[in-house]
Amino acid sequence: MAQRMKHCISWLVVIVFLNHIATTMAFTPTLGRLPSPGPYHAIDSQQISQPCQEAFDGLVGNDSNIGTLLKVFDAMGKPAAGFLELNQAWIGHYDECMNITDFRYCTVQLQLNGSKINPQLIFPISWGVCMPTECTGEDVSNAIEWVADLVHIEPYFHVSDAMGAVTVCAEDPPRPYDTGFILTVLFCSIVILLAVSGAIVDLLQRIKLPRLSSALFALQPEIPLNEDEDDDDEPLLELNGKVGNGDTVTTYIPPPKRSIVLRFLQCFSLTNNLPKLLDSKQNDRSITCLNGIRVISMFWVILGHTFIFAMNIGAMENPLVGITFTQRFGFQAVGNAFFSVDTFFFLSGFLLGFLTLSRMAKTDGKIPWFWFYFHRFWRLTPVYMFTILVYMYLVPYFGEGPFWQLFVPRPICPKYWWTNLLYINNFWPKNFSEECVAWTWYLANDMQFFIISPIFLIPLFLFPAVGFVLISTTLFASFVVTGTLIGYYDLNVALGFAGDNSIAAGGGQPPFDYFSMVYGKPYCRIAPYLVGIALGYAMYKIANRKVKMNPVIVSIGWAIASALAISVTYGLYPTYHDGDSLSKTANILYGTFSRFVWAIAMAWVVFACKYGYGGWVNDFLSWSGWVVLSRLTYTAYLVHPIVLWTFYHNFGSAIHYSLVLFAFYFAGCCTIAYGMAAIFSIAIEYPFANLEKLLMPSTVQSNRTVDASHKKTTIQ
Repeated sequence: MAQRMKHCISWLVVIVFLNHIATTMAFTPTLGRLPSPGPYHAIDSQQISQPCQEAFDGLVGNDSNIGTLLKVFDAMGKPAAGFLELNQAWIGHYDECMNITDFRYCTVQLQLNGSKINPQLIFPISWGVCMPTECTGEDVSNAIEWVADLVHIEPYFHVSDAMGAVTVCAEDPPRPYDTGFILTVLFCSIVILLAVSGAIVDLLQRIKLPRLSSALFALQPEIPLNEDEDDDDEPLLELNGKVGNGDTVTTYIPPPKRSIVLRFLQCFSLTNNLPKLLDSKQNDRSITCLNGIRVISMFWVILGHTFIFAMNIGAMENPLVGITFTQRFGFQAVGNAFFSVDTFFFLSGFLLGFLTLSRMAKTDGKIPWFWFYFHRFWRLTPVYMFTILVYMYLVPYFGEGPFWQLFVPRPICPKYWWTNLLYINNFWPKNFSEECVAWTWYLANDMQFFIISPIFLIPLFLFPAVGFVLISTTLFASFVVTGTLIGYYDLNVALGFAGDNSIAAGGGQPPFDYFSMVYGKPYCRIAPYLVGIALGYAMYKIANRKVKMNPVIVSIGWAIASALAISVTYGLYPTYHDGDSLSKTANILYGTFSRFVWAIAMAWVVFACKYGYGGWVNDFLSWSGWVVLSRLTYTAYLVHPIVLWTFYHNFGSAIHYSLVLFAFYFAGCCTIAYGMAAIFSIAIEYPFANLEKLLMPSTVQSNRTVDASHKKTTIQ
């Protein structure tokens, strides 16, 4: 009898939780009463570990522990108001639980099935429980399964595998300080040391070099400044001196040859790389509107992720309110932030075509193809791999709270990081949700487009008609494949939370079939890239000549471009607002042509702004204030999901959906993301770009196919 009492008290908090649901239903006439619990059944000792049982036995066997039990119960999560409104967060009090000696907080993800109450009540619950440190997550899951069976709750709320996932308990530290953590910290320390050492070398050279040059002034012949010199090359020292007749002459003295060690250190120099980042000057020959397009598109990406990531945490207090946001007309611009990615595909193709064809015209079509590819790989990969390294081994220590331990495990990255290195992560693993740093599917696509780009560029340079036939054929093939996949598998192109994709309808996450089969595949996403290459060819042929257009034609161009952009951005409004899925034909047409249509609209914006028909739009997009932020686009793209995940997983209470709050969330996360991006750029991106010059022959440097700014003028 005493043993039975001990077990009952041990799991009192769990039983009270389920009885609370039963009581709620008892007072709701339309729901009826739950059956009363059957005869007592002790927990099978094979289900609960011996240390866990002993911990509870020691706790309940002493009357002096009643105060501790009360604290434990107080810290436990309890069904909150708004349950029928899909309140997902029964969090409890994390800090109170963690402050109880020999107890820790565990998060249980319950998959509750209330279909007998409401057909739409199938949704996950995050439930916080306070358990002895000796109890594992498996112990907690087994106990909940036992109690659910004990009170016969399955007809109303089915607990699937105790949560549909594993129970996760808080650890201190969140994960062991393993070899990966130590090596990552060591690598970061070396990078910091190199940055400081390079700055010291820079400082010493600035102190020594003028004195040395002054001493040699009379001995050096005059060297004219080469106006075509790459801005990133070593500057010539400018000295002014008097000659016999009193006139001032300017002499340019090249800096003395430095050892490879000094040149290596100066690649990492903080005082060398920071001015490059902060320089806001714009070249008169550059297409200045691209800076604004790039930054605004990156803001759009972060805005869309700010909303979507919060929904995916599974800790919403009012998720139905968040879903209703998608039904508003004005919110379509947030829900369809996916088109910002197509803007970057378009920009990447445009700049590749424009710059490469311009370079081929200067070199009679001769391109060093090995360095063509090496340059691209080298510029993208170091900071990309560094981001994965930080995500795997440092980010797990950046927080704590009810949801943090859910974010700590990295089971996928150790297994699949090599697919990111080879830029094939959009093909392997097969499921979009299993990718390491899944948001980098874009990089895989863009690299694959870059690899096959000579197929279009060489014919465009030698035989333009053939080049355009190849572009048109590839576009047609892409349309056919995309439409066939959407139609054959009946995929839903509404990527938000409408219709069958909503949590209320039981989805709980974006439709990964569409993401895995269409959204992340190059043969379905190449259309904007090809539009960019075609525009790049057209502007390469026009060069800096003036383009004269009738004002009526200009007005019609802007009207058509605006109509196209608005139609694809807001075209799904009836679906989101009414909850009705598109017809199969409409689904195929929208999924097949919407990204191509968006790229056409962007092509007009770039063309009009470049040739003087942009008006206030060009003035806004060409503002010098965009320049610095535009240089951070690539690193901001890499780190912003880490910032958002870290922010949301550090919440200690349920997340409340509010447009005002999300405006603040967006502004804060955007600021932090760009701050981190600046650190990553100065510490990794710029130094490795400088190191490229140590590896690349000077003859290749002077005839580089893709300008160093190419990467910075797209999302890369």
